[in-house]
Amino acid sequence: MIALPPIPGAAINDLDAINAVLTHPAVFGEVAHLKDIGSGLIVSVPGVVVGFQEVRPRVHECHQAVVPEMRGRPALEIMRRVRDWWWATQPSDLMIAPIPEHKKPARFLMHLLGFQRIGPYRAVSNDGIEREYVAYQMERPQ
Repeated sequence: MIALPPIPGAAINDLDAINAVLTHPAVFGEVAHLKDIGSGLIVSVPGVVVGFQEVRPRVHECHQAVVPEMRGRPALEIMRRVRDWWWATQPSDLMIAPIPEHKKPARFLMHLLGFQRIGPYRAVSNDGIEREYVAYQMERPQ
């Protein structure tokens, strides 16, 4: 059992809470409806979802989704608390995050959270389309 982060309204792998954010028309819409969580760990707070997937031992890929009403400072504060909880409780040494090239506010948010830009790359998205991304990383704080 994983302890919840100390954030009001936080849940771990709550499919309904996750889908409430992912299927929001201004986020991804109904095409993003999840039927199961898989092997990831997803923290949800009303309006914000932060997911972690192990890609190699002690290396996790991080993804975020935020409804428009929570974007900006509210999302930043929640994501900082999730980040701090992650480093305090999870066996991980490195977080990586792919951000679509055209999502400039999301890329700026990564800098505010303490991620460092690695560089651009192309990858195939879940919808099968190859897109430009910018990779970011954050090492476990010492």
